[in-house]
This record gives sequence, C-alpha cells and structure tokens, in this order.
Amino acid sequence: MATARTRKHRARVWAAAEARRLAKRAAEQDAKRLRATGAEADVLMARDEKGKVTYITRARRIDVFQLLLERDGISLDAFNAVRAYEQDVATAAGANTPERRPDHIRASTEGAPGQNIGQQQIEASKRVQFVDDRLPPRDLKLLTALLHEGAAYLQQWRATVQAVTGERNEAAQTARVRAMAENVADIRRMKRKEAA
Repeated sequence: MATARTRKHRARVWAAAEARRLAKRAAEQDAKRLRATGAEADVLMARDEKGKVTYITRARRIDVFQLLLERDGISLDAFNAVRAYEQDVATAAGANTPERRPDHIRASTEGAPGQNIGQQQIEASKRVQFVDDRLPPRDLKLLTALLHEGAAYLQQWRATVQAVTGERNEAAQTARVRAMAENVADIRRMKRKEAA
C-alpha cells in the first residue's frame, strides 16, 4: 500500500511529465503555425539553469535571395548587393532613423517639413537612385516587387516572379532572379568605382 508521501511524489512526477508534454505540444503547434507562414521551424529541447526541461521553437524566415545563396544559385556579391540596396531603400525612406523607432518620444513639432532628413538618408537616396536609373525596367520592377514585405518569402517568391514577369517555368524564374541580382551587383560595383 502506497504511503501519502509516495502518492504525493507520484503526483508531482506525473504533473511534471504532463507539463513537459503540454509544453512540447505547444512548441510543436507554434512551429507548425510558423511553417504555414513560410518559415523554417524546429522544436528544440533545452534545459534551463535548474536542469528543468523546456521546449523552444526556433524559426527562420528565408527569402528567395537567402535560398539561392544557400544553394549556390547566386553569388555572395549579388546577395550582398541586393541586401545593401534593400538597406538603402529603408534608410532613404527614413525607416532606420531614430525618430521612427517605436520607443522614440517626439518632443517637438517645430520646424519646416523635411527638416529631420539626415545626411545618411540623402546618401542612401542617391545610391538607390543610381541603381534605379541603370537597372533595366523589367529587373527594377521584379526587384521592387520582391522587396515588398512577404513577397520574397520561401512559399511566395515564385508567385511574385510569375505575377511580375509572366514566367511559369521554375528554372526560368530562378534564372530571372539570379540575373536581376547580378545586375544590381554590377551597378553597385560601378557606383563604387565612380566614387573612388
């Protein structure tokens, strides 16, 4: 016959096992939800500082440029050029300025419109304009579409390329993105040579 102490111990063990099972199930559901949005997701088992088992959902949302880079579909130079262009677009739009941070307090509304534009925004805008002026119109249209939020994610990029170019063949879609990224890299190299 089990003593009260033994019953309490068993109850704690079963409660802990049930808590782990529920935590794992919640992490797996979270991973499933993230996969449905196009992210790569894994559930990892970890131990905290007290040795307690926890489950962590690790996710990574990759886009077509990251995918092609990992599969040797585009060069590192082309990948970096597209990322730099993307960063310049954000900077030129003012998305990277301190005033746009959600925790920034706007203490003053004084001054003329546009007064809060910094030199970084101006330089980024010039780099964006340099690429936009030299990139073929079909490539610029594709680049702009792919840099729109969510359009280049793993499960969406082919539909985006098809919508912009009309191309249905998967190999040709990949080639279009590769050629566009290489063109961006060539133009940015041209800009660096011109600046030197």
